[in-house]
Amino acid sequence: MKKAFALAILMSTATLGGAYARDMGSTVRSATDFSIVYTDPEIDNSAKRLDIPDSIVHPTPAMIRHAQAELSRDSALRAGLLQKNVELNNVVAIDTAADGSRIVYVR
Repeated sequence: MKKAFALAILMSTATLGGAYARDMGSTVRSATDFSIVYTDPEIDNSAKRLDIPDSIVHPTPAMIRHAQAELSRDSALRAGLLQKNVELNNVVAIDTAADGSRIVYVR
């Protein structure tokens, strides 16, 4: 009896877990779902008002190379940025928000 009950619990948990994973997959955002944050510290102190970390306001060359490499791999993001008239060579960092959308930091 205990084995049958344990098996029933295990099967229902597996079924619920699969349904949960299927629902989680629907929350993944498309590559074109992004926001643009301008990090130019010279323009009206906007970087400080938005609480942008100093490491993004003053990115390292490695951080910029990583962002540029990500842009070269993601054609949908690249096309979306070009559609919004963003000069791709000014992208200094790309981050993923909690909801799965992207945050593109532009100098």
